[in-house]
Amino acid sequence: MAGVPTDWQLGCVVVKQRGEYLLKSGQWSDCTFLVGAEPDQVIIAGHKLLLAMASPVFEAMFYGGMAERNDPIPILDVQPEAFRALLEYIYTDNINISSFDKACELCYGAKKYMLPHLVKECTRYLWSDLYPRNACRAYEFARLFEENVLMEKCIQIISTNTKEVLNDSSFEDVELNTVITVFSLDHLNVDSELDLFEAAVRYSKAQDKRNSERSVSPPSENGPPNEKRPKSPGTSTSKDKVVNVDSSAENSPEAVTVQEPQKSSETIDQPLPGPSDESKKKPAPDPKSDKPTIRRAIEKIRFLTLTPQQFAVGPARSSLLTESEAFAVLMNILSSTSDVPMPSGFSTCRVPRKQLIGDGPSSNIATLTVDTPSPVMLDQVFHQGAPSHHSCLLPYPRPTRHEVVPENPERRHRIPIVDPIAVPRHPSIVHNASLSGLGMADQLDRMDRHATDYNKIYCQRSIIQHTDCLNTSVLDCSVTFMVDKNICLLGVQVPTQAPSEEGSAAAGAGSYCELLYAHLLDADGARLTYTHYTSRVPFRHLLDIMFNRPVYIQRNKVYKVGIVFNKVGWYPMGTCAQQVAAESVFFNFGIGQSSDSVRDGLIRSIIFTY
Repeated sequence: MAGVPTDWQLGCVVVKQRGEYLLKSGQWSDCTFLVGAEPDQVIIAGHKLLLAMASPVFEAMFYGGMAERNDPIPILDVQPEAFRALLEYIYTDNINISSFDKACELCYGAKKYMLPHLVKECTRYLWSDLYPRNACRAYEFARLFEENVLMEKCIQIISTNTKEVLNDSSFEDVELNTVITVFSLDHLNVDSELDLFEAAVRYSKAQDKRNSERSVSPPSENGPPNEKRPKSPGTSTSKDKVVNVDSSAENSPEAVTVQEPQKSSETIDQPLPGPSDESKKKPAPDPKSDKPTIRRAIEKIRFLTLTPQQFAVGPARSSLLTESEAFAVLMNILSSTSDVPMPSGFSTCRVPRKQLIGDGPSSNIATLTVDTPSPVMLDQVFHQGAPSHHSCLLPYPRPTRHEVVPENPERRHRIPIVDPIAVPRHPSIVHNASLSGLGMADQLDRMDRHATDYNKIYCQRSIIQHTDCLNTSVLDCSVTFMVDKNICLLGVQVPTQAPSEEGSAAAGAGSYCELLYAHLLDADGARLTYTHYTSRVPFRHLLDIMFNRPVYIQRNKVYKVGIVFNKVGWYPMGTCAQQVAAESVFFNFGIGQSSDSVRDGLIRSIIFTY
């Protein structure tokens, strides 16, 4: 080790610097590892004591009763780059993750050598780097390591961006069980079941191609038996993103193993066959076979939601169905009372998949009044409506619980009422001003003069079921959400109180002094922005609470909005829609664990721009 300085310790201030020097220089190393698969294997030096201090697996390997005798020690199932990153964590506490694929590889190594905190950080990175193109692989990863929250988020992304997921080339490389899971979901954003069938056709062709190549030239082993792992699905969307985390604590995943693809038939075009020509097509796979086949996915497709024309020119011409199956399905499409039974295992559902986002093809959401079974039934309520930045309070007859407010074309693009005190943060606006001293026209003029330059868009959550919530002291509410586009979040909209019998007489002019606090958190719980709000407000009113500053919100990442109400009284709550479309932006609410969203019906809208 000639040339190594003897006083290198003098330049190291903290332990991690000393560990980094030993790792890079290899000084005093007493073990070596042969890492990776041929022909890309590398030798990496290590230090038994440091490794055993971090990992019980390394402790058993070097100091246990069955201590490792090999030198170098073969580690064929971990990629060299991932193993170096694992050692960097052990020696320096730094976690260096630069891509989705590296996070998966590193997490596998962390699981293998029982480094829980490293597993946690890798999973957190995967959580923040989910996109439609890698959602299926992340789902497989989460399912393998029983990361239920991550698995749920992957399903949300798949359900929300189904066509993008199906049409991406990476879908052809996922596990067959994942395809079956996707096809089994009740919520999918597809135009029709033909989208699923066409994806199944492409998947089947890709399987046949891989099987053909495998039969000609078997691949070399990349690791010990039963530990081969799949090829990474292309470059991650975050290949330039590097996360360096200083850490010292520890938890969970392993290698993402993909099931051996099963050979399936290729799609061919031919005239619609009759049942008498069945011998010309290959027989259907045995549905009782233990190994899943593409047929298992085909059985999940809701063919009965297709028209006879759609089925005849598409699925009926494919060799994925036998002639008798195609005939039976077509007969059932033509008549719900057909005496020809559906093929065994095939879906008999005639209900199209539910669109996870919005309320159908239109993203226009009807403007609704604040309606609630409050302690006092008022004859009129403040109705939200007014074009652009001109907001006004209009008396409107209170609808019944199940009455739908008719949509007025002139109000279709109006935004909910904006509170004159909450929106502007202009020096000339007194934050604690009272509404009672101003006429309505003066309030509107005052708002217009100081309105922000943002083109505010409201992601308005419709009420599915109405309830009331009594605040006896301090009332917390929160909701997690995720969007499919990058946006700029401006604020939230919450309801004001419904007057009680005791409070209505004291209220006088029908208003009270509201006091609340609002904040926005990221997925790690870090506060991004906040605001305090104090003002006299009318009862039964939708109140805009604008944050101290706009916040840039990234697509497919989880955020959490929280409101703390400090005024005693009844608040009109309710069960709100969890999926909403606002113009071309799709919102998913209630992401993650149920404990993350509490009384989320008190958060009626997300105010944003983009």
